[in-house]
Amino acid sequence: MIEKTYLAAIDYSMSCPAICIHENKEITDFNDCFVFFYTDIIKYQKVFNKNIIGMKTHKYKDQQERFDNLSEWALTILKKFNVKKVYIEGYSFGSKGQVFQIGENTGILKNKLYKNKINFETIAPTQVKLSFSGKGNSKKDLMLETFKEKFNIDLLEILNYEKKTIDSPIGDIVDCVAIFNDAYHEKNNINIKKKGKIKNVKN
Repeated sequence: MIEKTYLAAIDYSMSCPAICIHENKEITDFNDCFVFFYTDIIKYQKVFNKNIIGMKTHKYKDQQERFDNLSEWALTILKKFNVKKVYIEGYSFGSKGQVFQIGENTGILKNKLYKNKINFETIAPTQVKLSFSGKGNSKKDLMLETFKEKFNIDLLEILNYEKKTIDSPIGDIVDCVAIFNDAYHEKNNINIKKKGKIKNVKN
């Protein structure tokens, strides 16, 4: 029996990081992948749809412990699936607020990936959005709409999401799946048309 090879895509953040785990192929059926997210919101700390796992954040006394907790959470999941390749969304140059802390947080994760011999690549947020939704500057609502069209999955209903605006963990789940598929397309030289229509490019 051939052992499955899993890849991972991470939408990494300080508040609600999300990880998509899937075999080394495009995600065409959302139910075939696993999505883990890290949250301090009690209602989301459980399993949804059998493959969406909301995990409780650990308490921390300072930012250093917080960043260490986040990276250990991610590393534990990657090791569980024996992941050897990870795709991480790169920094957004338009980000505001705790930009230095964001960099420090991600840097700790990358260092641990390196030490554990897990290869990683970063992908620009605009590239992910363009590949997934057809617009490089698409907002969270368009990304969610595209997700629903592609997979026929209503995350708002599944997670009983009640906010009027798209926030965590919905946006994080969508983003990590979008990162995964974009990485697969890039690796396999697949050109993405508008609204998720895919055309194979042969050299």
